[in-house]
Amino acid sequence: MAPEMNFELKHEPLVAIESHVCIARTPRAQALEMLQDASIDPDMANRYMRLFYLFQGTQQDDFSLQMQAKALSLRRTYRLQTHAHPGERALRLLALCAPGDMRENLPLDYLVENQPIQLELLYLLPGEPAPTQIPEHDVAIVAIGHSKSNAPILEALCEWAAHWPRPMLNTPTWISFCERERAYQTLRDIPGLLMAQQERHTRARLLAMAHSWEVQSDKPLPLPFTLRPSELHAGIGFELITRPEEFLHYLNEHREEDFYACPYLPYQSDDQQYRKFRLCLIQGRPFVSHLAISAHWVVHYKSAHMEFNEDKKREEQRFMEDFEDLIAKPFASIFEAIYRLIPLDYLVLDCALSAKGGLIVFEIDNSAWVHDTDAEELFPYKKAIMKKTFDAFYQMLINSKP
Repeated sequence: MAPEMNFELKHEPLVAIESHVCIARTPRAQALEMLQDASIDPDMANRYMRLFYLFQGTQQDDFSLQMQAKALSLRRTYRLQTHAHPGERALRLLALCAPGDMRENLPLDYLVENQPIQLELLYLLPGEPAPTQIPEHDVAIVAIGHSKSNAPILEALCEWAAHWPRPMLNTPTWISFCERERAYQTLRDIPGLLMAQQERHTRARLLAMAHSWEVQSDKPLPLPFTLRPSELHAGIGFELITRPEEFLHYLNEHREEDFYACPYLPYQSDDQQYRKFRLCLIQGRPFVSHLAISAHWVVHYKSAHMEFNEDKKREEQRFMEDFEDLIAKPFASIFEAIYRLIPLDYLVLDCALSAKGGLIVFEIDNSAWVHDTDAEELFPYKKAIMKKTFDAFYQMLINSKP
């Protein structure tokens, strides 16, 4: 039996710092002023962490992560600005985080912006014992995403979770189920759900396949198939292999040690466009985030350039406004089954519809980005729709309070 753990709840008089979403909404003309202000912050831990946030996403990730490391060497807890209503009793939300860039943790500031929430982050580092003191809070949520570097932290947190003094959302036991191969193995038998089989391969194994391709009677990876490095995201290194010679060329170009191979699942519409939508499940209930439409089979909202095409935006608006009837209700049993098999309180899905109208799920992720920071003058329909997501997330937090 594991020994009893005692976590002392402690109030720290932290000064809130700008979050990612605060910085995203700040006019560029004020960026220099924000940087100057951060660089003279008398709280050295806050100074370094503010510089981390300011330099994330500016092609200076190495410097940004150096600033984060300096901050964490001084303090592990930080409070983020959430614009909680003055004078209103704020729910105290504690996010359990891992060191690293924006992709390592759920960016909660986008979900709780303008809600009466006090958001604090507690960073946990691999190989360290459980903290004896933790910030006072009403509800905790595991913001740490699944990755190879985060696995040791999540493993330790699985043991600590049973002794945590407050309710904890996104129980760490289930976060490893977001790994692509495990997610497929867990969800593949859900009636009506389409998922392409994800298999993880070492570089050595793939090279052996590529070199012996011509003499293999039973091809282990029938064409066409996709390859992607296992630890990269946002479509980096994600390519379609349609001919044997492309297979070896890909491996010569990409030097990572682990990859995911997956049969290509066609989802092109009659107009030759590809449509992919993002939704989040809040305790099994789906909420739409966006619809991206692109001529390329790798669909990302940014690269789809939705803002420059009025027809695409009109289609996205109809899709988002009619989401309940188009997606939520017809596929309710699928969403319920996903939540039953992988009971994470908050989960993001990237999906599409097949040619026959079935639901395709490409991946699931507990730390993916959901936001409403697209320019309102370009996407006037989004704010009201996204508010439904944010209100549902806030209500889940309220309902979880002891």
